[in-house]
This record gives sequence, C-alpha cells and structure tokens, in this order.
Amino acid sequence: MNEKYFTERQIEILKNLEKKVEPKDMYLLTKTIEGSLPKSDIEAVCQIINNEYLMRGINDSFNPNDYGKELEILIDFVNRPRILWRSIAIS
Repeated sequence: MNEKYFTERQIEILKNLEKKVEPKDMYLLTKTIEGSLPKSDIEAVCQIINNEYLMRGINDSFNPNDYGKELEILIDFVNRPRILWRSIAIS
C-alpha cells in the first residue's frame, strides 16, 4: 500500500489526522501515506481513524454521515493487508 493507491481525499484525511494525534502517533499516519506502514501498526492506525469516526463521523442517530462513510472506506482500505495476511495464514 502506498500513496498512489490512496485517493487525494484519503490522503487529505490522513494528513488532517496527523494534526490531531499525539506526536508519537504522527509517524504512523506518515508511514501509512508513504506506504511503509508495518502490518504490526495497522491496528493502531485503524484505531486513530475510528476515533475520528466516533467524534465526527456519525450523526445524532449514530448513523454515519458523509465524512463517516469516507472514514469507513479508509479503515477498510488501511486494514486490508492485515485481513488478507490473516486469510492466507489460515488457508
């Protein structure tokens, strides 16, 4: 996974999240954008995106708003290598 696989909007979201996280987590988002995030750190990045989803991605009825739908897709994309790795390991 690298920058060429993310849409411009997904890169924008990840860069905006870099501004919101603690400095120790900023590198995770940078590594994600660069495509050099180790599988062992995927869960941490998904948690960062999920935190944003819970804060800004749902409406009053707890359904995803438009931004929340973007975040859901981004989580799925970031998590895909880990899911694929697990399915190969189980086979």
